[in-house]
Amino acid sequence: MIPILHKMRPSLKIMIAALGALCFLVPEAALATTQFSDILYLNGQKQSLDSLPLEPYYGPGGNPRPKFRAPNTATWRGYIATWEIDRGVLYLKTIRAWTDRGEVGLETLFPGQKGPVPAIWFTGKLKVPQGKILKPAVPHPIYGQYLMITVEKGRVVNHEVIDNPGGTRSPGP
Repeated sequence: MIPILHKMRPSLKIMIAALGALCFLVPEAALATTQFSDILYLNGQKQSLDSLPLEPYYGPGGNPRPKFRAPNTATWRGYIATWEIDRGVLYLKTIRAWTDRGEVGLETLFPGQKGPVPAIWFTGKLKVPQGKILKPAVPHPIYGQYLMITVEKGRVVNHEVIDNPGGTRSPGP
């Protein structure tokens, strides 16, 4: 037996064993901080966004990724971006990012850009949770419905509502 465990009270040993079993059986419990979502303004309404449209900007062959740092355990990616869809175009409106230089914004990450930046680098689906939370999961809760918005080179080309009646998982991406 490990010497330190030998000196522990039996109740403490049971608690440590139970915690270890919980982390093994429910791995998300070990990483149990729900992450702050990006924000999307859609038809003037503020929505949570379960997608990260900024990530492809820094992807392979893209721009050099700043050394973001996590200001807390709910923002491991190191930033929270605010997006807007206006006249069928996805724009990055603002960003709060944390680097070694402290908190920085849009003008630091996109030099020369003072206003919203058209997200022409983004092609993919935006996932907007809607309705009731069916399951409080990590990193994002599971909702009853999702609005899936298809974007190609920053332009909205389609949208559809996906029902999630069983609430067992969130639709991709």
